[in-house]
Amino acid sequence: EISKYQEVRRDLALLVDKQTSFEEIYNLAKNSEKKLLKDINLFDVYEGDKIPEGKKSYAVSFTLQDDSKTLTDKQIDKVMKKLQGSFEYQLGATLR
Repeated sequence: EISKYQEVRRDLALLVDKQTSFEEIYNLAKNSEKKLLKDINLFDVYEGDKIPEGKKSYAVSFTLQDDSKTLTDKQIDKVMKKLQGSFEYQLGATLR
């Protein structure tokens, strides 16, 4: 069934240690936000001369949706800050 309420997609480019897997990011995100987070996709991995030694960049999209109402910018920002904080605290990730 198609929801009456629109999905919202937000992207983050995360700078992480080379040994960090996307699976770790996926699981941490799923455990941090169970209610509104509907989908997580990796759409780019970058390792190159613009990235510090021992690091890589993951570009990840997050799809958010509430089944009972339209999300506000404030709600979306709160979820994204929570996810970003989890990545920083648990994985040492920074935004690129």
